[in-house]
Amino acid sequence: MKKVLFSTGVAFLALAAVVGAQGYSFNSNLTVGSTGADVVTLQTALMSAGFNIPSIASGAAAKGYFGSQTQAAVKLYQASHGVPNTGFVGPLTRAALNGGAVATGPVMSCPAGYVCTPVAGTVPVSVGTIGTPGIAGSLAVTLQGSPSGASLDKGEVEDIARYKLQASASDQQLTSISLDFDNRLWLYAGSITIRDDSGAVVASKNGLNSSDFTELTVGSSYRLQLPAGYVVARTQTRFLTVSVSMLPVTDRTSATLTLTNAQFRSVDGTGVTSTDSDSSDRTFSYTGTNTGDVVSTVNSSSPLQKLVQISNSSETNDVVLNVFDLKSQNRDALLRTLSVYVNTEGTSVNTLFSRIKLRVGGTTYVANTVNVSTLGNTTASSTATFTDLNISLPKDQYVSFTVLVDVAKPATTGALDGKIASSSVKANAANVVIEDSTYNSVVVTAATLTGNDQTFSASAGNVSNTAFAISDPGSNSTGRLPTTLYTGSFSLSAGNTGLYISKTPSTAFATSSGSSVAVASSTMSTFAANNGAQSGDTSTFFYVAPGSARSFSIGGSINNTNGTATTKSLGVTAVYFTDDVASAQKYTINYGLEGLNSNLAKGVLLGTQTP
Repeated sequence: MKKVLFSTGVAFLALAAVVGAQGYSFNSNLTVGSTGADVVTLQTALMSAGFNIPSIASGAAAKGYFGSQTQAAVKLYQASHGVPNTGFVGPLTRAALNGGAVATGPVMSCPAGYVCTPVAGTVPVSVGTIGTPGIAGSLAVTLQGSPSGASLDKGEVEDIARYKLQASASDQQLTSISLDFDNRLWLYAGSITIRDDSGAVVASKNGLNSSDFTELTVGSSYRLQLPAGYVVARTQTRFLTVSVSMLPVTDRTSATLTLTNAQFRSVDGTGVTSTDSDSSDRTFSYTGTNTGDVVSTVNSSSPLQKLVQISNSSETNDVVLNVFDLKSQNRDALLRTLSVYVNTEGTSVNTLFSRIKLRVGGTTYVANTVNVSTLGNTTASSTATFTDLNISLPKDQYVSFTVLVDVAKPATTGALDGKIASSSVKANAANVVIEDSTYNSVVVTAATLTGNDQTFSASAGNVSNTAFAISDPGSNSTGRLPTTLYTGSFSLSAGNTGLYISKTPSTAFATSSGSSVAVASSTMSTFAANNGAQSGDTSTFFYVAPGSARSFSIGGSINNTNGTATTKSLGVTAVYFTDDVASAQKYTINYGLEGLNSNLAKGVLLGTQTP
């Protein structure tokens, strides 16, 4: 373990002596690329204070040019003097170099992407804040066995190394942490974070790029220095864990990366600064690949199940059935062919729709072919195929696709009311044809992207929140099932047009007993709006205003005293409503209180009776 010791006080004296001896003070800002006498004096001062510039120290380079090694030395100097370690020699750094007051605590915000303010519960990195003034100490650093061999893919975050820090007789105040890597980490990772065993952030850098690293050896050694504000109390042990967050988008193939050395710079109670390190290797792997493949997902903006307003007098254009996303991973690609399945209930696809379309960005495509196959008495399915496409899929970016339909003009008024449609995309090589820039087919990860049912209505009326219940009275003294009561409720909502529903139950509803059950008699004696009278109601109709919903209750009885011994049932199968009081049953919601695509919602009388 290499340790460099020097007194902060001695460093200042040496620096002051160098500057004073030349009768020079720093009056202008310096940064990478600066040249001249100011840079010579800066480099001399830094090296005299113990901040090494390797190429100058070895004689390989002359003083006078501010390069990456000088920048690294400036960062170390800044970290040890409470100045944000940006590597830029500005007013704060010049004040310290000229013998002015050293900054104490976070006197200004950190550079973008850095964390350099003290974490909660630790002592700020500033002179005189160590809890053991005048007491010498040291810091021991040891790489732990776990974590080890982490494996990360694009966008993943994982711990790669953990270090044990143990202070001796004095508090040790960390001022910076340096990590050496054998590869250009910024090509793979977007950020790096160091946390203590409580989870508090000790040091962090977001938006990693080449300027954050010092190239120690071309192609094989790169150092990242992070400012820190953290104290390891005397005789105490702390564990610091290094984690990396991989870039969500990169053109890198899989690689093995190694953290070759970690250096922890700290100050003890006497002001002595030391650099303690552990050069044990800790290897982790990047498993990403530039082999192309396509993934898909349903977009959050895809419409929920709802009623869609259509026209009785013309086509209704651009009704959205589904929105889904495709992403080509690792390489740019082109979508050439896409097949979309469109399903309908209550009528055929050709009757319900005049066109099936696909919209990407600002461009709309019409399906080249639509192949229809009947799947049942009331359900039909078609495959709409879009060919000769040239839609760009930039690598690692989701592209949204919207499936649209033009609803045909109904052959007769209300002919398409209550008809249902949905669409789906079966993502596979047969239905989604994608090529890369070399015209090779790109693998499509299998998935089915299904949109919700859309129900069409010219009046956009909709029945929901249905309920139906009937009591079980048992049998009377003669063993016969007596008259009993039933109750029900539902909500009727209106679209762009106000709706009316008759106050006469026999006009407003259709009822049904079971397929083989005879009910001696049934009466719907109660039909009422739950919120009382409203504006628009008439003596014979309840009114539902456009864009609103209204809830209703029903009630009645079943009389089976003269029936046979069996199970009796009663259901409400349809709700009739109108937008014109001249016709009380202009529109029908055929599923009524039974609910969409479900069995009849029935009240059931259970019991045995003696004829």
